[in-house]
Amino acid sequence: MIWLIYLSGSGTVLVERYRLEERLSGPDPVQGSLWRAVDVMAGDVPVAIRQLETTAAQQRLQGIWPQLQSLTHPQLPRCGELFALDEAIWLVRDWQDGVAYDVLRRQTRFGAGDVLLLLRQILPLLEMFHGCGLVHGDVNPRHLLRRGSDGLPVLLDGGRMQRQDATSKEAACRDLHDLGVTALELLSGKESSALMATNGEDGSWPEGLSLEPGFRQVLERLLSEAPERRFSEASDVLKALDSVVLPPSVTDPSLPEPTVSPRTSRAMAREQGAEGRLWPVVLALALSALVGSAIGWLLLPRTSPMAKGPRTGRDRAIQQPALSLPPAELDQRQQLFSRLRALQVDRDWFLKLVDASLTSRFPERGGRLRSESLDDAPLRQVWTELAEGWLARIEQLPPAIRARLGRLRDGDWEQPRLALQQQGVHPRVVEHLVSAAAQDLLPGTMQGRKPAEPFRQLWIAAAMESLDDVEIVRLKARRLEPTNTSLRIPAGGARLVLVQVPDGDALALGINGTPLMQMVVFGANGQVVEERGPLRVARIAAEAGSPLQVLITNEGVSSGLFTLSCRADRSRPPLPAVDLDPLPDSATGELVRPLGLDSNDQ
Repeated sequence: MIWLIYLSGSGTVLVERYRLEERLSGPDPVQGSLWRAVDVMAGDVPVAIRQLETTAAQQRLQGIWPQLQSLTHPQLPRCGELFALDEAIWLVRDWQDGVAYDVLRRQTRFGAGDVLLLLRQILPLLEMFHGCGLVHGDVNPRHLLRRGSDGLPVLLDGGRMQRQDATSKEAACRDLHDLGVTALELLSGKESSALMATNGEDGSWPEGLSLEPGFRQVLERLLSEAPERRFSEASDVLKALDSVVLPPSVTDPSLPEPTVSPRTSRAMAREQGAEGRLWPVVLALALSALVGSAIGWLLLPRTSPMAKGPRTGRDRAIQQPALSLPPAELDQRQQLFSRLRALQVDRDWFLKLVDASLTSRFPERGGRLRSESLDDAPLRQVWTELAEGWLARIEQLPPAIRARLGRLRDGDWEQPRLALQQQGVHPRVVEHLVSAAAQDLLPGTMQGRKPAEPFRQLWIAAAMESLDDVEIVRLKARRLEPTNTSLRIPAGGARLVLVQVPDGDALALGINGTPLMQMVVFGANGQVVEERGPLRVARIAAEAGSPLQVLITNEGVSSGLFTLSCRADRSRPPLPAVDLDPLPDSATGELVRPLGLDSNDQ
């Protein structure tokens, strides 16, 4: 039985925008085909597109795609548009450069520390999926990618995502089981098929693989097929791993380095079926060494007998606790700072940021920070949680801005602000742009104008990013004759359309684009006359003045096209007043009422 027909191939341009470059996987009745493509309207920006041609696969992913579009996490590719073409459904998402863990597994055996860190980085993603009622359905080394830009693991869509309902309740547990199998594959270097026992319910433990007992116990529960033993939620796994001390990340040096011929390397690259397969394995190994160096760098001032003593009270507060902190807590701190260094964020400024957050959270302490005492253990945990939350916010910023955090000044954002105002943009519109951007970086209690340091650094960063992405277009509305234009907005960018309206005229405005675009209309005095919301048709009264300032933002993961039509309409003259009081007819004496009214209208 033929279940699908392919009408597409390399070089095909879909919806006059996406050019297919190479099929990475498929065809498959469940997962479809995964394509590497480019967005020709965005300067050939690479994207990944999944093609689904079976009815069951289309219905499954169509139903959850809007929910996937709403998920935002730095280790999860953002989902873009969905469109139908040639009886197929096409799903667009961000492209990720890096190396799949399936390729890395074939090149080197991972240390226990590497795998433990990977689990702690991926489990929050699964927790987010399961918390939204979704399951991944295909967690394995092929769908885990070590990103080239920062070395963080990225969870790719394997095409088996589904909603967690009564029939798929068990699927969430299978995600955790598959993650355990992935961990064992990386630790042992063996395929999953070779790890499964033929005469037992649980996976067979690889010979010669020795792990810390607590870590082994967690993996055995992940691999268990017995319902009473396995974990039911990702959060339970994270809690169990909290007590596991970070083991060494370096693989046994006695193991010989694998040698792979170019032909074999190319074959393995095609087999893994994920993006980033063209990245050299040497880069991945270098990144792994970099992580190890980061941990060493972190430990040196704490453990080296040659290290100099702390120069200030603050240095002492940073260095000294590491000597007496519990191993699990020290492990958390090491991971935090390794991630901080990978993001190239100034360490001193970041510590001030987290300390200030802790102080504001507990004003009753009078500015006193956490100590090493047992009584302050809960406080130190809060500090770590605050730090992780700030890192998630900082990851939203472009690398160039992240690297300047701690050294930003008001002048860094004043220049683009003045440039916009000189082009006729009302200051209130500029304030709207900045405040909207700051909402993504600052908590609700700190979203005021120019908060104090160290929070001001993030406010300035948000202002810089939002104002740099604005492009201004000028239009003149004509009476009784529409003025039309089509404009493109980059992902995360904005367009500001200044519409000149004849004096005393109203404006008929219609805007159409993608569902991820938003609009807000400001009057000539900077007041909002059309609240922020989806693109739509609106009529703006003459009282709004001129020029009207129409702001369109693109919250999607790829650039998008919108069309705008505007027409000036003369304001209608006021209707003449009608005397509703009846008058007696001079001939008959009967009351005469205005036409169109009866006794019930009075």
